Amino acid sequence: MVGDSDVENLAHLVEFGNPSFDQDENRRREAVDALGSLTDQRAIAPLEGALQDENGRVRVSAVSALERHKAFDSLFTALHSKDNEVRRAAAEALGQLGTPSAVLPLIERLDDDDRRVQLAAVKGLVHLGELSIKALIRTLQSTNKNARRAAAEALGQLGAPSAVLPLISVLRDQDWHVRFAGACALKQLNDLRSLDPFIHALGDESTDVRRAAAEALGQLKNSRAVQPLIRALYAENSDVRRAAAEALGQLRNSRAVQPLVGALSDSYKNVRQVAAVALGEINNTQAVEPLIKALRDPYVDVREAAALALGQLGDPRAADALNEALQDADQRVQKAAAQALQDITEKNRPVTRAITIN
Repeated sequence: MVGDSDVENLAHLVEFGNPSFDQDENRRREAVDALGSLTDQRAIAPLEGALQDENGRVRVSAVSALERHKAFDSLFTALHSKDNEVRRAAAEALGQLGTPSAVLPLIERLDDDDRRVQLAAVKGLVHLGELSIKALIRTLQSTNKNARRAAAEALGQLGAPSAVLPLISVLRDQDWHVRFAGACALKQLNDLRSLDPFIHALGDESTDVRRAAAEALGQLKNSRAVQPLIRALYAENSDVRRAAAEALGQLRNSRAVQPLVGALSDSYKNVRQVAAVALGEINNTQAVEPLIKALRDPYVDVREAAALALGQLGDPRAADALNEALQDADQRVQKAAAQALQDITEKNRPVTRAITIN
């Protein structure tokens, strides 16, 4: 049938109620795929009918076939299907086709009840690029929290500088999911205009928002964030403390050394591990003795991080402890200790100067 471009008989295989309707769902899918491979526009009508097929896989295949035909109107209709998977597939298809007329229909799907459909609409709008930006910024003011959240996600992925100020306003949204999406989007944009809003967001009631704010402040690498991040090292949530420790390592400010040394005694191993890494990045010799002590931490990840940090510091005082760590029960710690000893040797090697004879 494909070879003969036999649209009529292929259509009969997928047309429910027709005497030729095939009861085998796999055969109907094959017929749908065949209709999608034809250039004959008469294939569109039976494919639209297949969007109502009793089998979900056939319905999704019909969306793919309509995408190959670039049947925009049919795909716009599919965005309103009762089938979540059809709506998702239609949103992805319209994004791939890249038609400007898809922007508003995809914007409408940002408030879909199904999260996968929302994300597919986000993906489609991101694929459409600059065509979507103004509409997405307007959607940040939607009364629907799903739409606001999805719009923020899309704007972050698009990386549009014009979205920075609108996204900053999202950090004050009443819904924490929306605020978190806005914080993540601003983190992707990495714009200094978000410095003060992120410092303020360290006090948000949502731990996810506070964690995202701490991560973003590390990326911004501005010293004004040092003291607020030090305060965040004492947050009640361990993920926030971990993010604050990591950010302080990125800022590499000596004011954070003693607070990070304190974090080496945190009750959560992930905080202690990141604190050790951060102290290595700051590279201040005040951390040598505390890091030597951390080589005896009960958790492998912490001991490994402490060994590597001591290598970064390059202080010979750590050599004896690192030699002992070569006998650690875990091979990762042994390897880290060996690397640290090598780093210390290299950093303390006497500099030889060539004598030039005139």
